[in-house]
Amino acid sequence: MGLLAGAVGATSFSPFYFWPGYFISLVVFSLLVITSPTAKSACWRGASVALGFFGAGVSWVYVSIAEYGQVGQIIAGLITFAFVAVLCTFWVFAAWASWKLGRRFTFLPTSLWITLSLLLGEFARSTLFTGFPWLLPGYAIENTWLFELLPIGGIWLTSACVLLTSSVMASALLRKTRQSPLMVVVIIAWGGAAFLNYFPTSWVEQTGTLKTTLVQGNVKQDEKWLAQTAGESLAYYQQATIENLDSELVVWPETAITYTYPQVEPYFAAFSEELANTNTTLITGIPDVSPNRKHYYNAIWATGEGFGLYYKRRLVPFGEYIPFEEYIGPILDVFGMPMSSFKAGDNNQPVLQVGEWGVAPFICYEIVYAEQVRRMVRDSDFLITISNDGWFGTSIGPWQHLQIAQFRAKETGRYVIRATNTGITAFIDEKGAVVAQAPQFERTTLTAEAKAFTGNTPYVQWGYWPMLWLLSLCVIFSYLSGLIAHRQRTAH
Repeated sequence: MGLLAGAVGATSFSPFYFWPGYFISLVVFSLLVITSPTAKSACWRGASVALGFFGAGVSWVYVSIAEYGQVGQIIAGLITFAFVAVLCTFWVFAAWASWKLGRRFTFLPTSLWITLSLLLGEFARSTLFTGFPWLLPGYAIENTWLFELLPIGGIWLTSACVLLTSSVMASALLRKTRQSPLMVVVIIAWGGAAFLNYFPTSWVEQTGTLKTTLVQGNVKQDEKWLAQTAGESLAYYQQATIENLDSELVVWPETAITYTYPQVEPYFAAFSEELANTNTTLITGIPDVSPNRKHYYNAIWATGEGFGLYYKRRLVPFGEYIPFEEYIGPILDVFGMPMSSFKAGDNNQPVLQVGEWGVAPFICYEIVYAEQVRRMVRDSDFLITISNDGWFGTSIGPWQHLQIAQFRAKETGRYVIRATNTGITAFIDEKGAVVAQAPQFERTTLTAEAKAFTGNTPYVQWGYWPMLWLLSLCVIFSYLSGLIAHRQRTAH
């Protein structure tokens, strides 16, 4: 039952959007933990739900390893299973911790311990060893009222609400007592979200528009880094840009240019001047190399009417660098050169400039890090994320990636401009809605008016604090309720 219930949870996310699915997974997880006779059985039961959920939800990892890892299908399957198993350990920890704490500290109900333990586990999964903040609980609620809480407290507030709602539902099914205070908090959260849904509040102010063209090259992943492909691809990107010089901004995908920045900059001199003469800024992905040629960087370059060079800060383990490379590198070069030898950029980098506008840039995987986006958005008028999801073929991975970008737009009150190699290239408005989208696996361009905004949402200002306030409210209400009940029993 645990495996099936966990797998159902993956249907809450894009492209399925069956939002009750994740609640089913968490309710079953909570029921199995609460009714476990021992901590060991709680761990095994929790692991079964986690295995079903992550096995279905991140199955797309197998595609990249099997197709491009040069390790064979069996090894690719083993690597994928090992990855899923690592993700499951955080839920196993939550199952063990909530079972132990629920029986040791009875002044708080087990449902609250489940919420706190799972939230801590998901936070650890999102931060340790660069983190993997994918399929967090809060991403399951795009089509519910809770989506409106994103500008208030971001993905962690919505995640806390999802976990709390599910664990309280499980306790209610078991007719556990002392759930009333938590039910009150759940009702307040959902009620507040409903109010914001029907009476929307504008936290930001529009300051202008920017005609923007996104170029989707649709270069096959296994041909992308070939010498004979590089020139043809670059010629296409340049020609598509020349045909759209009436746009103020043109964006190419991640590593659209496969030559290094020092190689391309002199060659681009005349082209950059032509762009500047038409008040057009080009932003493109490009690899850069240090002067001593010891370090490579996955970069974004702005040229023409704009300027700036940004180095990717969050690298994908085994995709852009090999952890413990001196030991693992000779055995397991999963994705091949040069993508597995990048170096991370500095944490403090300025935004890019597009004429008078500030642009917060994010390369591929970086858009999943809500706190990194939050810190950079203060100096920006809109967000740009460039990606190459060609690694994942026709799997659900690119759709989940697009959904995550929608959440960053809603949290920050900014347009997100998303240019990708094979799709899904899109414009996302400040409310998190996709307003224009290019088809997958086609060489094409997409043009729309991107809106610039100023101002900060409460989440941009406060970060984690709304989530911490909600949890503090749960602890205080539960403790006071338990204290009152204890005094009433002793009085009789």
